[in-house]
Amino acid sequence: MGQRSDRSGDAPSGGTRIPIRVVALTALVGLAGAAAWGTSRLLSRAEQTAELATEVPDLPPTVELPGAVGAALLTADRSLRDALSGDLEAAGDAAGRLGQLYQANNFLDRAARSYELAIGRDATAPRWPHLLASVHRSRGDSRAEIELLERAVDLAPGYAPAWLRLADARFTEGLVEPARDAYEQRLALVDDDAYAHLGLARIALDAEAWEAAEEHLVEAGTADGFDTVYRLLATVHAQLGRAAQREAALARADRGRPFAPAPDPWVDDLMDQSYDVASLLLRVSRWSEAGRTVLAQRAFERARQLEPENPEIYVLLGRYAPDVAQARQAFETAVSLAPDHAVAHVGLGEMLLRENRPAEAEVVLRRAVELDPEQAAGHKNLGLAAAAAGRFEEAIRHVRRSMTLSPNTVSFHYSLASILREAGRSVEARDELRLLLERWPSHPGATQALAALDREGETDR
Repeated sequence: MGQRSDRSGDAPSGGTRIPIRVVALTALVGLAGAAAWGTSRLLSRAEQTAELATEVPDLPPTVELPGAVGAALLTADRSLRDALSGDLEAAGDAAGRLGQLYQANNFLDRAARSYELAIGRDATAPRWPHLLASVHRSRGDSRAEIELLERAVDLAPGYAPAWLRLADARFTEGLVEPARDAYEQRLALVDDDAYAHLGLARIALDAEAWEAAEEHLVEAGTADGFDTVYRLLATVHAQLGRAAQREAALARADRGRPFAPAPDPWVDDLMDQSYDVASLLLRVSRWSEAGRTVLAQRAFERARQLEPENPEIYVLLGRYAPDVAQARQAFETAVSLAPDHAVAHVGLGEMLLRENRPAEAEVVLRRAVELDPEQAAGHKNLGLAAAAAGRFEEAIRHVRRSMTLSPNTVSFHYSLASILREAGRSVEARDELRLLLERWPSHPGATQALAALDREGETDR
């Protein structure tokens, strides 16, 4: 056997031999270079993350933050800062979610900065430019809104609310043909859409194309008869010399529900992150009056979740409840939470009257006017309760008091006429109804009541 070499690092026989020290040195140099490159990369990434962190808006001062919203913002802010060093899409999503929370609670400058950061980290998400556009819309900046909405519809061409908002913004800026194109895109996505037809009608009205405007307004009224449609239709009839049709359209407008913006889920979803109960209750009122019951109920539930013992929440529920029993229960809850709440007593008394429980209503309504002698609706309803008991002079006195406190409330005048008629004072009732119709010609109940009184007068003769 050959003698074993004691230089274990030698190359095999017949090859070029490299000393072990050279190999080790080369390896160390390579490792050092790799470490330096890795360290440089980490430092560069850390610098980028630190730079991005400066774009994250500072949290509002503590004085501006109620406990719950402050905790939510702190959590969302931390999530964003943690995400900045990771995946672009995740960081964009975290920035957008922080923006939603800021926008939902009316920190609009911070919302805008968060959305801008979200768009910068993830340019493929359509929700963030759409929501940033809504921030600019609230500031009256239609040009910035248009640019962002054009980006949103490019990214999500099937999202119909973005097309409608884009059309409205273009129309506001006088971009008539681009606005028309966007309304047509909306119609292609939402069959017979009232909002798109209303927008096209406005374009036609500006061009004095009365027949085209009428066509679109009729379509809008068929799809969703809010009052704005019929007021514009009355304008068209006036231009075309149709006096009777104009009056009919105005009467229909008086009976129509108020205009409300079209549903926009990306914007509407913000309410689920709102901690502002007063703002939520305003939405309940607006959406209820406009017939948007699903959104109204959603805002109500969010408000109740935040402040379950706030009597104002139940007063509002009583005002817009779908039936008398639910309304009464809501007002009862409000009274139990706030025994000195005059408006809650008025509402409860009115519901008891509607349930034909005038004696119980009278007790509640007397308490209402004790709590607030200037409560006009309390006096009117107390007058109705007194009339139900046959105490007509007292009833008339209370209703007249309500009219003094609130002279332009139509229902008070109608209630007075009804009590006068029930008391056998037909001449005074007839005079009151005529006075009512002079001020509110489209009041259907007054017209019918006056006709009934006239028929009774003919029978008596």
